[in-house]
Amino acid sequence: MVTAAHIEEEASQLPIGELAFQARNVKKHYPGVKALDGVDLEGYAGEVLAVCGANGAGKSTFAKLLAGVETPTDGEITVTGYPHPVRNAAEAEQAGVLMMHQEPLIIDDFTVGENVWLYKLREGRDIRPWAPKTDTNSAETRKVLREVGLGHLRTNQLARGLGPGQRQMLSLSRAAVTKHKIMILDETTASTSEEHFNDILDLVRREKEAGTCIIFVSHRLNEVFAMADRIAVLRNGKLVEVVQASDSSPDHVTALMIGQALKALARPQPAQTDGTSPVISVRDLYGGSARGVSFDVYPGEIVGLYGLVGSGRSSVARTITGQRKAASGTINVHGEEVQLNSPGAALSRRIAYLTEDRRLEGFVKDFDNGQNMSLVVLPKMAKAGVVNAAQEKSRVRELIKEFQVKGGPKTYTRSLSGGNQQKVVVAKWLEADPDFVVLDEPTKGIDVGARANIYEIIHSVAARGKGVLVVSSEAEELLSLCHRILVMRNGRIVDEFDPKHADTDDLIRTALSHED
Repeated sequence: MVTAAHIEEEASQLPIGELAFQARNVKKHYPGVKALDGVDLEGYAGEVLAVCGANGAGKSTFAKLLAGVETPTDGEITVTGYPHPVRNAAEAEQAGVLMMHQEPLIIDDFTVGENVWLYKLREGRDIRPWAPKTDTNSAETRKVLREVGLGHLRTNQLARGLGPGQRQMLSLSRAAVTKHKIMILDETTASTSEEHFNDILDLVRREKEAGTCIIFVSHRLNEVFAMADRIAVLRNGKLVEVVQASDSSPDHVTALMIGQALKALARPQPAQTDGTSPVISVRDLYGGSARGVSFDVYPGEIVGLYGLVGSGRSSVARTITGQRKAASGTINVHGEEVQLNSPGAALSRRIAYLTEDRRLEGFVKDFDNGQNMSLVVLPKMAKAGVVNAAQEKSRVRELIKEFQVKGGPKTYTRSLSGGNQQKVVVAKWLEADPDFVVLDEPTKGIDVGARANIYEIIHSVAARGKGVLVVSSEAEELLSLCHRILVMRNGRIVDEFDPKHADTDDLIRTALSHED
């Protein structure tokens, strides 16, 4: 029996270099799927162990098993100092395992300070008259927020107004006030931007020095090599190899992940804009945090929109696609001024928008692949309000093959990996045959193999004469993908770059400049 006294002891740090956890012959099977198939792996105090793999390789499943969120079908995971294998989330927490999810747990109606101390507040100690109260507006709380780049926030402001990156960093702040010896970062950098990554590196450095064993699950190999000591590569549920980061390279790890070397992304062919009219012209647009934004996108052109958190890039994307009403300014589509007051109005003008948050807005969680893929074009498949089921089924099968989506028409989209979910969302909107497509963070949280698929799709869309706007916080991605890149800062477009004559430093320096 694990007593309250044991909990504090087992959750405490280990000496650096000591074994922190051990997984032996771990298997996890779902109906028709072997998510993990006999994995042996261990982690040590004071190290960062990255777990990499393509979509569906089993890396997030492994993280969930270590955190007790899932139970192994076979095998066991033991945590040093805990009397028996971890069987559920409560036992994992008692053993000292702290998991940070890709989708952060933030209570919107709690203040920023209350969210920092959320795990202590839930213990109920504060409701006992004799217990010391947690001061969520303390100097310690403010120090914790500064350490994750959120020192500008008020501790008493509600969390509901925070952006995705801020929410993730707020979740990570709990590491400083929660006892643990193993910390799992499961795609936690996917919703943060480049300026917050240094805050995460600082957090990881502090945790390593304190003796924490850190499990870093990520698709971003540049971040993996910046952070990891060892890299465990999974493929199709099996552990392929564990390598020392210092002795390996991104190309080597990519080859281990997908079973072959990933071909380099070819730059898009130059867009032929001479003598053509823009697909869309935006003039002096105000909406959300966007202020006086003007730009054109021509047929066959891929334009990048780069900026840091709060720069206004997503406000532009949502305003020109009817997700948000413009305060002022004009939008012309094929030379005609239009009022895009709703997503439906934008779609009627053949404008499609792929949201940054696919899980919340990209697909219907209770729909299968077939229902999600055909959702936008159902009226075209219906007669007198009745959908032609045979036509729908046939077309969905074609889309699944064309976009290389794992699973069949009846597979629930929510059960797919992030990359396959994104392919479903892309297929859904492209099936509407838009003339202008806005993709907001199209590769967020997906692996290198799926990214390559998305890039190829974007190139093919432009090659068919469509206009494409890619909104991203990843400078390197836009430099390799786009014909032109617009940089936003403080709600305005402040510069434009030709990717042939620019690098990541140019974009980041421009986005960070204070010369306004």
